[in-house]
Amino acid sequence: MTPPKKRCELDMVLNLLSIGFNKKEVRKKLNLKPSALSNHLRKLENLGCIERKGKYVVDVLRSSSLNPRVTKNQVHNKLNKRGHAFNFKIVFPKEGNLKERKEVKHEFELGNLKRLSFGSLRLTRDKNTIWINNNSLTIYSNNSYYSKNALHSKFRALKEIDTLVEDLIARFGFKGIYGLEVFREHYGLIFNKFAKWILKRGGKMYVKSKGDKAILWVDDSRKDDVGLKEFEGKDPITINVADKYFESHEKTGWKVTPSFLLEAINGVTKNQMIFDKNIIKHQRVLDEMSETLKLIQGSLTKK
Repeated sequence: MTPPKKRCELDMVLNLLSIGFNKKEVRKKLNLKPSALSNHLRKLENLGCIERKGKYVVDVLRSSSLNPRVTKNQVHNKLNKRGHAFNFKIVFPKEGNLKERKEVKHEFELGNLKRLSFGSLRLTRDKNTIWINNNSLTIYSNNSYYSKNALHSKFRALKEIDTLVEDLIARFGFKGIYGLEVFREHYGLIFNKFAKWILKRGGKMYVKSKGDKAILWVDDSRKDDVGLKEFEGKDPITINVADKYFESHEKTGWKVTPSFLLEAINGVTKNQMIFDKNIIKHQRVLDEMSETLKLIQGSLTKK
C-alpha cells in the first residue's frame, strides 16, 4: 500500500517505536524537540499503547492501536470504518458550579475562555470544543477515527476523551468522580460501492426507525463527509454488520434477489427496528435499493 502523504505525529511515533527505534532515534527521525516527544509518549501511555520502563526503555503493548489499528488519518482502504461526530457529556455530581471555581475564573480573566450567550464558557483543545457548564462539561469532538472495526474507533475516542477530562481536572481543579455519557456518535463505511452509486446520481438514502429517526443513511451534506462516499449509521455494531453484508454480496456479483433485499434491511438493522411491522413504511427504500443494485449488477456484467 502507498503510505499517505501526511500522517498524525502520534501515529508516526508509535510506528517507529514498534519497529525498534529508541527515543533518541525517534526524535532525530521526526525532528522533534524533547518536550514534544515527551508529550507524545505521555499520550501514548495514557492510551494504553506503550509502557515506559525506566528512563530509556519503551515497550509497545500488543493491546495498542496497532493491534487492532486505529488512526486519526486514513492509511489504506482496509481501515474502511470511520467513527466521528462524537459528543460527550461529563458530569461531576460532587461539584457545585464549575464556572465558579477560582481556576476557571482566572483563565476567563486571562482571555483563555469565551463566555457564550447562554452563560457557559468555551475553550478548544486537541480539535475538541469544550463547554464548561454549571455541573458538567459538554465536549464536541471534531476528530475522526479510522479502523477495521467500528467498535475499536469508539474505544479509542472514549479513551482519548477520558485522557482529556483528566487533563481538564488537573488544569481547573475539578473534584470528585465523574460520569461520561455519549449523546451523539456516527460511524461510516468509507468509499462504499453502494454509497458511490447513490451519490453519483445525486441521490440520498435514509432508513428510519419507528420513531422517524435516521439509523442508516447515505448523504454527503456535511462538509467532512464530502469525498468519503460513506454508508453511515449511528451504531458501531450496525456498521460492522453492514460491512460484512456488503462484502459477502460483492463475492456473488451483487445478485439481486428478494432475499438479498430483505437481508439488506432486516439483517443490518435487526437490533433497531422490527422489520415485519415496518415493511410497508420502508417499501420505497427497498425499491430504491433494488434499482441501484441492478445498476451495479449491470455494470459488473459489462466488465
